[in-house]
Amino acid sequence: MKIFRLPILFSLSLLLLIPGNALAERPFLTVETAIPTERGTYRIESGLVLKRISNRQKRTEFGVNLRYGLIQNLEFDLETPFLFVKDNDDSKNSIGDLLLKTKIRFIKGRAANPLSIAGQMVIKFPTAGEEDILKTTGVVDVGFVAIASKTFSPATAHINLGYYFIGNPAGKDLSDQVRYALGLESQVEDSPVKLIAELFGQSDTSSSSSTADTLVLMGGFALRTRKDLSFDTTVGFGLNDESPDYIINLGVVYSFD
Repeated sequence: MKIFRLPILFSLSLLLLIPGNALAERPFLTVETAIPTERGTYRIESGLVLKRISNRQKRTEFGVNLRYGLIQNLEFDLETPFLFVKDNDDSKNSIGDLLLKTKIRFIKGRAANPLSIAGQMVIKFPTAGEEDILKTTGVVDVGFVAIASKTFSPATAHINLGYYFIGNPAGKDLSDQVRYALGLESQVEDSPVKLIAELFGQSDTSSSSSTADTLVLMGGFALRTRKDLSFDTTVGFGLNDESPDYIINLGVVYSFD
């Protein structure tokens, strides 16, 4: 098995040369599951996200996540994002804000009651600085997310509800955010294919905020080619005027001990 790790890790490293910001657990774009990475296991996730925000603005986001199961029911996750943004004739390519996440499972699902409950803390470090075109603020944000996962054979549902404390750069008063998501996954019988769907959005907590709420629906599939390697793709569209016109999400996951 170790002989195959080097080319896979090398390929994932090359992806860092491609620009791209996700907040999720693949194959989802935003949804996290309540099942942490197994103790002593590493999980590398990388994804390329193409967004058309409007006729004048397009955004390419790429992220590499390294998850590690430190102890049973506790995982740490470090995400490095890269961004390419084009707004009319203006464009900017930059590393995004670094994300450090930790997830702890409080209740483990069992055969009699297949419900798992977990919590996650997300810290955003302002490595991108303050850039209006990138929508980065140059200050720290902190989020707390409640996560529940339950199996309804053959499907599994995941619900996320999070509150994010948004830091205020000098001269600005930004609203905190509520973020929510619902994810569904279903294994196709006698097949390595898994069907994926998710609905996610966010709302500002201040009624005076100039940032409108967003809501996005996505669907696609994941293909497991080996026990430790899978590929996924989903596409989606915004359900209101303030959401992206469309999103294309491509990714790969590799796990090893």
